[in-house]
Amino acid sequence: MKNQLLKKLCIGLVILVSANLFAQEGTVSGTINSEIDGLPLPGVSVIVKGTNRGVQTDFDGDYSIKCRVGETLVFKYIAMTTKEVKVTSSMLGLESNDFFVDEIPIKPIENDAYKNAIKTTSNTPFNVPSLDLSNKTYNKVNNYQYNRIKDIKVKENKVDLNYFDSDIYFEIKFNSKFGTQFFKDENLPKLQSVYVQGASLNGELAFLGAETGNPFSYGPKLSNLEFDGSTYDYDVNGQLVALGSGNGTVSNPYDNAVLQTTYKTDNTLSFSASTDGSILEFNYSNTLFKDVFNRERSVSDFMKISFNQSYRNSKKLLWEAYLKYGKNRDNQPNINGFLNNTLLNAWATPVSFSNAQNPVLTNNTQRRFNANFNNPNWLLDNNRNAEKNKFFVAYLKNGIELSETINIHNSLSYTKNTDTQNFGLVTNSAGFDDGYSSDKTIEKNVFNAILDFEYESDDHKNEIKVISKLDFSSEDLTYNLHEGIGFNPFSFENPQTINTINNRLNRNTLQILNKFTYGLNYSDVEFTVGNNSYISSVQNNKWALPFLQLNADIERIFDIYGFTFFNIYALTSFDVNNASLFYNNQSHNSLGLLPSQSLSYTANNDLFLSDAIDLEEKRSYQFGVDFEFYLSHNYFRFDLGYFNTQTKGSVFPIFENNNYALKNIADVTNKGLEMSLHSRLRITDNFDYNSSFVFSTNNAKVTSINSDEERVPIAGFSSVSKNLIVGESAGVIVGSAYARDNQNNIIIDNEGFPLVANQPQIIGDPIPDFNFGIKQSFVWKDLELKVVLDIQKGGDVWNGTQNVLNYLGRSQQSANERTITNFIFSGVNQLGQQNTVPVDFYNPQNDISQNRFVRYGFSGVDEAAIQDGSYVNLKSIDLSYNFEFDNDHSTFIRELTLSLYANNLITWAKFDGASPYRSLYDTPSSLGLNFFNMPITSEIGFMLNIKI
Repeated sequence: MKNQLLKKLCIGLVILVSANLFAQEGTVSGTINSEIDGLPLPGVSVIVKGTNRGVQTDFDGDYSIKCRVGETLVFKYIAMTTKEVKVTSSMLGLESNDFFVDEIPIKPIENDAYKNAIKTTSNTPFNVPSLDLSNKTYNKVNNYQYNRIKDIKVKENKVDLNYFDSDIYFEIKFNSKFGTQFFKDENLPKLQSVYVQGASLNGELAFLGAETGNPFSYGPKLSNLEFDGSTYDYDVNGQLVALGSGNGTVSNPYDNAVLQTTYKTDNTLSFSASTDGSILEFNYSNTLFKDVFNRERSVSDFMKISFNQSYRNSKKLLWEAYLKYGKNRDNQPNINGFLNNTLLNAWATPVSFSNAQNPVLTNNTQRRFNANFNNPNWLLDNNRNAEKNKFFVAYLKNGIELSETINIHNSLSYTKNTDTQNFGLVTNSAGFDDGYSSDKTIEKNVFNAILDFEYESDDHKNEIKVISKLDFSSEDLTYNLHEGIGFNPFSFENPQTINTINNRLNRNTLQILNKFTYGLNYSDVEFTVGNNSYISSVQNNKWALPFLQLNADIERIFDIYGFTFFNIYALTSFDVNNASLFYNNQSHNSLGLLPSQSLSYTANNDLFLSDAIDLEEKRSYQFGVDFEFYLSHNYFRFDLGYFNTQTKGSVFPIFENNNYALKNIADVTNKGLEMSLHSRLRITDNFDYNSSFVFSTNNAKVTSINSDEERVPIAGFSSVSKNLIVGESAGVIVGSAYARDNQNNIIIDNEGFPLVANQPQIIGDPIPDFNFGIKQSFVWKDLELKVVLDIQKGGDVWNGTQNVLNYLGRSQQSANERTITNFIFSGVNQLGQQNTVPVDFYNPQNDISQNRFVRYGFSGVDEAAIQDGSYVNLKSIDLSYNFEFDNDHSTFIRELTLSLYANNLITWAKFDGASPYRSLYDTPSSLGLNFFNMPITSEIGFMLNIKI
């Protein structure tokens, strides 16, 4: 019990001494805060066990109660485990009883009144009358609130208690945040700005403009060229010619950067009114931000009104209710990979071509550097992309305390969520030459009802807890997709081809939980056994999902000095995954495309749950230790846990019969370690140092596949993808690789370049060796500095972005290596002999197809794109100052905090130009695949928090 409460509440008992030494009586005072957000907890009941003496924490979480040494204080709060603390002399600031002198009998003082009372004494029992046992009715407002009784009027069958009015506390909070978002150059791909669009021609390097169909930037140096001033559709300055052959207008590299510095604002206003047992609160928040191209403004609004009433009324009822409504509109979402494709077109553009000049030619077609690509400004000017989301939640919870041992809770909730995705590109767009539009709407309605029965009893030594819970849900999903192809120029009206898909699904589920816990010796040791049942109207049912848990508090068993608790635990359980009616993981949509076809990518091959899919079954083992102790004024907590989870029948999309369908395709085992250390050190009276270190590993292995194929692709492209392969990590990267002999030597062809293997190979494992998080906090008086570091070691990344930029000649790597000559690749020839053939990476005498990078195609050799995914990211840094105000009724402002913050300010990574937190097309299974993913965004700004 002790450990469970500490996980919920951080109780600081600030002891104030006001006691009579000989009577061993005094006052215990303190403040109760939530460990989750650190905010005060109003309404916590603090009762002297076995008496009617009790108080509640006020709005600031403060309490003060009179008690005696040896009595027990009971702390109760809604949905929290009860905490009992025995009052000691030290808590009252008194000396230990060990220092008391022996009692010396004294002669009683006897006067006449005393003697007469002794003579007339009677052994007849006498009970003090109780209102609760009286046949008279009375009005009772709050338990233990007798200090609020104004007067008492006794009538024949009724007692009228006249109470003082309850205090009402009002609070207004306003939080405002303004940030500037930007992209640091070191977090972007390294692009060259020296060589122009062109290639080798007749033995020389030549400028080959947009009209030639050449996509490469393997032409001459820009500094060797100038404009000729001629009329040229693709540049207002004319064509580029050799120095001295034009009009003398200097040719400078064009800036085709599309990622811009933007802003973001968040404002939140909340108002609350509370009494001793009730809280009414209203919250409103608004978010405004510009997209990464500084083109479109998006907005989000959220509102919530809530009411809470605790058990402290006479009927021992709990009420909790809230309404939530929100809507947001993103006017530049990554639907159908729009952001990825915009970056591809921008970074592929040669430095000799300006995208900023009019993206439309005089004949109303697109002005671009090559017909297989797009002008990014054409995409940004001629799309209809937007994603709109609306949600509504209504929630009502009721709890009743039938007795000191029995509680019943029930809740009802209704949720409606509507997501609308609009996408469209006009005709003459690469990837959608005839134009394309799609409108997708997904509406979900969920009704949920929960009935929870709790029984708890103890005989002051052993404890029994019983929980029975019924959780019923009814879900309704409506799906509509409308696609149009074949439009008139710059129009999305009257498509030549229309495709419409409608679907509606319904599912009812019932989950049943029964749990029994037996605690020995004041819960020093707890045994928990129980069973979950899952019943579904769509999938199969699972009635027997047992679990067993053992907890032992070593500190309480052996009374370890200085430790608050020292727990060891072990758990084994069976469970199932509750799959969604709509399969949100759309990673399979790109598997039918080559990287060179990515401009035509759409994510509309949507999949749904069906009765052909069984529940994913999980079996888990966990064990660990956690302890907490104080050393002087310093606090330490350590947690260590090991887990092993076996998932049977993991569901993934499988390509069968020329279509994708969900299937229970694989069994996967996850093993890992989680370790954390938290500390709070008091350096001086005015300086504190807080730290948290979190270390984790997770090794996912495929143990079996329900397929005739040796591997199952789950994300990526047709040529390079993440796969399920028996005996390998889940999601290993498979792609093209260099051919090797039995001794693992790379085989070199007759021209001196490495050969590519005939079959795809395993080329990378995206699962990291470990992740490590560090949070540091330095507090000096009212000034606080917080720093968060995110660290990852290992994990492979396929950097397809780099390979494509190498192919096109736009990367800095291609510029650096194009002049390399007489290079001999390490390896053996096809006869097994050591390679001795020298090569030039880019010889103008040879055709461009013989170039070091071009020869391997658009996306190159996938093995060459594998990079180490290790990184260190300064995730956030926050400097705040809290202004102190007198906490009385004469002060208008109660709290004021000003903060400066920075997110992702510094990132050290072994892979270039990608965010470690983004995946291919932002789909869940595609993490570790980088193909023009959005780079990491940095942000700096300030925050203002006011409480009045």
